[in-house]
This record gives sequence, structure tokens and C-alpha cells, in this order.
Amino acid sequence: RDAWTTLDANAPAGATTLTLATAPPWRPGDRLVVASTDLDPLQFDEVTVTAIQGRQVTLAAPLRYPHWGTVQVYDGRPVDERAEVGLLTRNITVQGDPADASGLGGHVMVMQGGQLRLDGVELTRMGQKKVLARYPVHWHLSGPVTDQYVKNSSIWKTFNRCVTVHGTDQVQLVRNVCHDHIGHGIFLEDGAERGNLLEGNLVLTTRQPATGEQLLASDATPASFWLTNPDNIVRGNHAAGSRGFGFWYAMPDQPTGLSTGQLLYPRRTPLREFRDNMAHSNRNTGLNVDQGAKPDGTTETYSYRPRQTPSADSPPVVAVFDGFRGWKHTGRAVWLRGSNQRLTNAVLADNAIGATFAASEVFVEDALFVAQTANTGTAFSAGFPVRGYEFYDGRVGARRVTFVNYQPGGGRQMSGIGFNRSNAFPINPGNFAEGIRYLNSNRVYLEPPKADKDGDRGAVFQDVDGSVTGTAGQFVVANNPLLVTPACGYRAEWNAHACGTRYVRLTIRGINGEVIGPADVTRDDGAAATYVGTGGDPVSISMALPAGRHFTVRSRAMAAQRPQLTVVGLGASDWVRVAIPWAGSTVKVYRDYDTSRSIGAATSPAQLEASTGDLFFHDATAGLLHLKFAPKPGRDYSVLYVAP
Repeated sequence: RDAWTTLDANAPAGATTLTLATAPPWRPGDRLVVASTDLDPLQFDEVTVTAIQGRQVTLAAPLRYPHWGTVQVYDGRPVDERAEVGLLTRNITVQGDPADASGLGGHVMVMQGGQLRLDGVELTRMGQKKVLARYPVHWHLSGPVTDQYVKNSSIWKTFNRCVTVHGTDQVQLVRNVCHDHIGHGIFLEDGAERGNLLEGNLVLTTRQPATGEQLLASDATPASFWLTNPDNIVRGNHAAGSRGFGFWYAMPDQPTGLSTGQLLYPRRTPLREFRDNMAHSNRNTGLNVDQGAKPDGTTETYSYRPRQTPSADSPPVVAVFDGFRGWKHTGRAVWLRGSNQRLTNAVLADNAIGATFAASEVFVEDALFVAQTANTGTAFSAGFPVRGYEFYDGRVGARRVTFVNYQPGGGRQMSGIGFNRSNAFPINPGNFAEGIRYLNSNRVYLEPPKADKDGDRGAVFQDVDGSVTGTAGQFVVANNPLLVTPACGYRAEWNAHACGTRYVRLTIRGINGEVIGPADVTRDDGAAATYVGTGGDPVSISMALPAGRHFTVRSRAMAAQRPQLTVVGLGASDWVRVAIPWAGSTVKVYRDYDTSRSIGAATSPAQLEASTGDLFFHDATAGLLHLKFAPKPGRDYSVLYVAP
């Protein structure tokens, strides 16, 4: 019998009937679960059927919670937040002792050479709490398998995960319901699991273990889908309520556990398929590509950088996360870290933050962001600035994206575009927006920069085609005096400026780890700002600057003996001049790190000004070294290295 469907009409709290989207062959006496459609994943209902006629189901007891059940349309695109309804009852039941409250359930374990085919089976009170390798269903180091699967089954109220695929390839998990399990739900264990099919599964009520009962440290923020290798098919699944993540790509550097030593590189492996999946009502991120598994069971920040040949320094390939739908997240619906990724055809609604990329060459394309639908539910924390797409790191951007209902009011800021809050890291001046549409939305909002967060001070992005500012090529910049020029116009509703000048990024660091920050940066017209250090670390500073201007940088700490200065984001005709203190009587300036590529000394500031960045000027009287940065053909950056 069909494992799950969705509602087709709203069901208020206290209702005793459900209207379903399909007419499944369910029966009186069947047990169902109705997923949360609010921010709280625990607003699910377990119900018993007393009668069923077509798509109408009568319940033995009223619903405890309201459940949304209609499809909304915004800008011609459907926003489907209907509650999933899963069948828990099956003809064949495998269960642990219902009288045992210790969490010692049964388990099904498939070893190499064994075969498992489950279709239409119910497993409940299975798995053993905090016991390794004791899961409700578990393929254990089986290698490649043929025609093995769990389909159309229900696995619920379990003590240790739902289904574990460990060191096994080509398993099929199709149209199952996993409900009310402790720790990660569908679990690919070591990072060596490839070619498995996860299709059409409904996973909900993913619970945290009690203190001291975690099998892995990551179970403290459990994922409905824990995915350690991208070489699998993940299609049409719903992560419908977790105390942690929905889909978590927790890729290790190399396989861990009993798969250690296999020459695989998950963090560089192409994404086989991630398409048409949905995540909602998760306490943490709906789709998370970060925090990869370590051999000791903890996680670490990592970057997913897929390559044609993962084991070699080969050309990059693009990982496409297509058709993802994420809604009702108290944090982000999507967080991607790495490079060469695309979030395409996404629909993200009713999230505190739609999507953030800590990445380079990662873009959202052809997407719909909706701040508020008619499925209002529980409000976000008071005062939290709700936003759709956030800029961070870079180069990242948004193409052909529509923002709907990002309208501030009631003391809350909202905007289609914003920046990662309280950011201490540099923003790439090449970050961009293009082909943006707004319906009933404030276009941008930038919070006032925090004095100790250099990234806040450097918040800039380019409006490529004028769809944000009204003028193609303009930049949107934060309220930082160093960024604002006469070419800027203040937009009060954005708390930001739209500027007709170009911006670049300057980074200064000491080759020997000398302290650079705090440093005071002054523009040629007297505008100034102070920078404390990249990521809060004073060994380097990074800032956005308008091109075509002169700047003086004075460190409050000891001056670097061998500073390296890098300017990125230079257009073909862009330049910037930077002066730094230099007390020594002699100085050498080199391109890049190459001490064989020194540049010459100008005899005057005018000669430096007229140069193409291949001269420096040392003003010994003032104790300043003047440098000019301009791009060489085929480059958008310039690097100068200074030594006595």
C-alpha cells in the first residue's frame, strides 16, 4: 500500500477528518502520522483511522496541532507546504518488546553475501540505544549489492537511527516512512557508500539523544538524511521535521571507520544527483553542505570542491542541487560551503534566512524566495531581520531570482537581499545580483557595521543589470565612510548606499605572521575607518575600497617587516594606491612572492601616478612607502611583496 501522501486541505487543531491529495488504499484501524507544518518539528500528530472514503479520512481522536494543506502560488510558481501523511501500519510487523523501556530493540543486519528485500513491512521499537551497529535496518560492509532494498515500509519509534548503509553500494531505499527515531535517520556511515538510491522517502521526527546517549557527537544535531558521499542518487525525499538538520552532506576527507584506507575523496567527488527534495520544520539548516565527518566521530568545517578526477588535481565540475524546496526553518533553509556549486530552481519560503553560501563560484539561479506565506504559524524571534539571500565570502551571486513579501513592519526588518550578520571575514567585491525581481519587498537591508567585524564594514555587491538599484553596474555598499563617495546615493530603507564607482578588496598580512591590526585606513579626502583583523585575527586585515583613490594604512601594532599586499576585483582600467609606514632606509618590492621579479623605484609621486603598477615610491622623509596596484592582462588582481 502507498506509504505516504499529503493533505489537500487545511486541517485545524481539533479536526477529526483529513482531506488527502490522493486516495490511498488505507483502512480503518490504520495508524498514520501527520507531519508538522510549523517551525516546531514536534508538532506532528499520530492518529488512528476509523473510516475512509476516497480522499476523506475520519480519525478516532481530534488533532492536537493545525496542519497546512493547500498549495499557494506566488509569481506563477507553486509553494507547496502541505503536511505529509504517512502510513505506519503494515501487514508484516517486526518489533521489539513493547514492555521494555530500556531502548533495547531488535535489529536487522545484512553481512557480505547476505540479501535483504523488504517491501511493505513495519518495523517498530527497533535498534539499540547508544550501541554501535545495532540499527533497525543495517547493511554492514556488504560491498556492491544487486536488487536489495527497503521499499514502501514504515520504520518508526526506533532507538538508534532508521536505516544505515555502511560500506555498501547500490542499495535502494524507496518510498519509506521513517518516523520518531533517535539520532541520524537514513545514515550513510563511512563515506565509502556509492551508487545508492534514496528516492521518495519521508523522514520526520528526528530526535536528539538524551545527554550521554549520543552514538556520535553529531547526533546532538541529528540529520534526517546523513550523507557522507556525493556519489549517490538523492531524489524526491522529504525531511519533514528534525531537531537538527534536514539533509546534511557531512563528507569526510577520506572514508572513515571500517572503510579507512579506501582511495576515495568524497570532498572532491562529483555530485551524482540531488533533485526535487524537500526540507521543512527543521531546527537547523534544511540543506547543509558543511561540517564534514572526522575519523573520531566529530565534525569539522570543510569545503566541497568537486573535480572530474577526485584523486588528482583535475578540472572542477559543477555540483547542481536542483529543485530543492525548503520552508519553515528558524535558521537557514540552505547553507553551502565550497566552490563550483549551483542551487537551481529552488523554492524557499517562511524561513528566517533563505540561503547563504560560504563559498566561491557558487550561485543561486532561477529561484523563488517568499518571506511570508498564508501559512503563518509561529513567528520568528522578535527583531530578527528576515532576509532571503545572504552574501558572504565569494565570489557568489544570485541570477534570475524573485523575492516576494519581504516587507518590513512591526519593528522587524525584512529584505530580499542581505549580508551574513556580524561578519568578521572579507566579502569579495565581485559578488553580484542579476535578473532580480521583487514583489511587495524591500530590496536590500544592511545592518549597521559592528566596530569589531571587518566583514560588516566591507559589505559590497554589484547590481549587474540594474534590477536592484535601477542602474546597471552600480554597487550596493554598507554604511562605512571609507566606502561612500560622491558617486553614491543613500537609500534609507536599505540602510545602504547605491554607488556608481567600482570596488576592490585590499588584504595586508605579514609574511612572518606579524600583527597588522588594528589598523587605521584613511582615504585621500580624509574619510577613515579602523580594521581589527580578518576573522578577528590581527595577523591580517582585509577591506573593500573604491577604486581610483589613494589610501594610507597605519597599523597600531608593530609594523610588518615583510608585508604582502593583495588587491582583487580589479577591472581592466581600475587602480588603487596604498601607502604604508616604512622606516627603513632601503626597500625592495616584488610581484607575487617572486624575488626575481622586483619592480623599480619612482623618483616622484607623479611618476608613480603615471605608472601601470610597475613602480613604487619611497618617501623617506615622511616614512611612507607608496604602492600602486593595477591589473596585468588576464588578471583581476595584483600582489606586491615588500622586504628590506
